[in-house]
Amino acid sequence: MSHNLPEIVLPQNQWITLPNKHFSFATNGKEASQNTIVKLKADDEYLEVEFECQQNPYWKQNTYQQHNTEMWNQEVFEVFIAEGSETPVRYLELEINPNNALFVGWIDNPTKEAPQNLTFVPYEKAGIKHEVKASGETWTGKMLIPWALIGGKKEVYRLNFFRIVSLQSQADPDWKCTPSNCDFTCWSATMSGATPRFHRPDAFGVLRLK
Repeated sequence: MSHNLPEIVLPQNQWITLPNKHFSFATNGKEASQNTIVKLKADDEYLEVEFECQQNPYWKQNTYQQHNTEMWNQEVFEVFIAEGSETPVRYLELEINPNNALFVGWIDNPTKEAPQNLTFVPYEKAGIKHEVKASGETWTGKMLIPWALIGGKKEVYRLNFFRIVSLQSQADPDWKCTPSNCDFTCWSATMSGATPRFHRPDAFGVLRLK
């Protein structure tokens, strides 16, 4: 990647708020207008992620209610994470939407450009504690991600955070996000060019546990 990777140092049992409150567009790295607040905490059992998605007036039009469905077609908050400091070719993808539906799957991406395989983790086996609240134009949520789900607690991880934001009202309940009706934003921009893409693990930032 042509830009420096962001790094998080996370002391045990302490909350850290990511300093950049605006994610960047996946395509070109320019700062998005919406506020996206992310907080992290780690203990011996969980990585806890809390987020706040602001300037999101159409969140009620999200129609995905079931876990492990094609939730990326509408508004979501996402976490991609893998253990180790190297660019991963296999990583865990987590998605949560305004209806508190959860997506958990392992992604195989040997080219580091496009997923080749998705293996769902059954909801009951994932062990993720999660909740969502929404009011006005803001929806917030949290996920407690067991370290055991990622292979046990380690010192270093590669990760990224993503948000899809609907920009217009949708009449069709089966609507799908496109670059013309949604913003595709990243904590660490994937710099994917004309088409927004999240699955570019070279762009994942670094998480170090203390």
